[in-house]
Order: sequence, then structure tokens, then C-alpha cells
Amino acid sequence: MGYSIEHARVKELVEKAQCSGASPHDLLNCITEQLRSAGYIPAGTQLLDANVDPAERPEQARFIRIEARKEGDKNIHIFTFAVLKPGGVYKALWLQSAVVEK
Repeated sequence: MGYSIEHARVKELVEKAQCSGASPHDLLNCITEQLRSAGYIPAGTQLLDANVDPAERPEQARFIRIEARKEGDKNIHIFTFAVLKPGGVYKALWLQSAVVEK
């Protein structure tokens, strides 16, 4: 239950930040900043295409996947976002989060 509450807090931070930009990398930077402000250390990021494979070019990204850790926690937290492009501006939409317990 603790992770659900923790991840809900992260979701709220990202939604309040209204991450958007001219490229998926702008979204990635905004989201990782929100994770850092919530006490997470991003350990790996991926831009994924519509088939959930690594995107060959940033503009092909349809999803963002970020793995992060918290100080003193061995578990890996995974955050996934959809990449939307309404009106030519990239925006992030929270999809899901998960924890890989170590």
C-alpha cells in the first residue's frame, strides 16, 4: 500500500507540472525533475515507439519509461507515460507505475 501512495504523489507532481515541450526530450527532462523533487534518482530512461520498442528517432516516441530508485531503497520504481502531441506540442500522460522488489 505504501508504494501506491508514494506513486500517487509522483503522479500528482507530474500532473501539476503540466510537462510539455517542443520534443519528447523536453518531457523527459520535466518528468525526471519531478521525480527528483519527490526524492527519486532516475537510473534509466527510454523513449519507446508505438510497438513499445526503443524509438529510432525522438519524434517517433509514443511512450516514456523511467526507472528510478529512492535513497536507501533497493527496489526499482518504473514510471510509464504516453507521449501526446496535440496542436504540435508534446505532452505527457501518466499511464502506470510499478515496483520491482529486490
